Amino acid sequence: MTITSETPVRDIATSIPDAIPMLERLGVDYCCGGQHTLREACSKHNIAVERVLDDLDQFQKEKGKGIAESHWLHAPLKDLAQYIISKHHVYTREHLSLIDGLMAKVEQSHGAQHPEVFQLGKQLAVFGSELRHHTTCEEENLFPYIAAIGTREIRELPAPAKGSLSMPINHMTADHDQTGEELRTLRKLTNQYTPPADACPTWRALYRAIEELEADLHQHIHLENNILFPRAIQEAQKSSAIPAVAARA
Repeated sequence: MTITSETPVRDIATSIPDAIPMLERLGVDYCCGGQHTLREACSKHNIAVERVLDDLDQFQKEKGKGIAESHWLHAPLKDLAQYIISKHHVYTREHLSLIDGLMAKVEQSHGAQHPEVFQLGKQLAVFGSELRHHTTCEEENLFPYIAAIGTREIRELPAPAKGSLSMPINHMTADHDQTGEELRTLRKLTNQYTPPADACPTWRALYRAIEELEADLHQHIHLENNILFPRAIQEAQKSSAIPAVAARA
């Protein structure tokens, strides 16, 4: 793949999935801001685009220019939707529960000396509630329709409301954008996940858990924004079977 400063970041992540860890390391947003060009993504975070282009070029030389596209570019939509649920939705819920428990302990043990932890706790509570609601909406409402596109099953599914497939997808991608903003807020509140010098092991574990969830969410949102949703709309248009569907707010 030939990459320039005007290449959309999502195209890089989709065509060269092995490069995603490098994009993470460089701080290039390939999920929530994946529609932006590489130049725009770098400019937003004050990253030298020339450096990123050089690193990507070197990466492709080392890996070979014939890097295969992700399996998920061609696998059945039903399989991809189920993979996202079993791999990422389950992980998100489990990690949110872990974070809730760690946060409660940190507030109890260190709140008197560090009242700022309560602000972090409030932010995490809102963040977790929204993520849980979002994943439930996808599993109960949107993903079943996507999985059934092009099959007879699609006519047997109930329609919660009238509208095109783009309506709930736009709703979900807007949620993803909000998640990206909230992750940036969490980074700011935790000083880039750097615990204070007097932080106990539980506090340090809390920051590690939040950072791990952030990394997984990047992969999670990338699969939906850049692969699942565009493919679903394309396949629905091909089959002329875009169902009446809207995600529950």
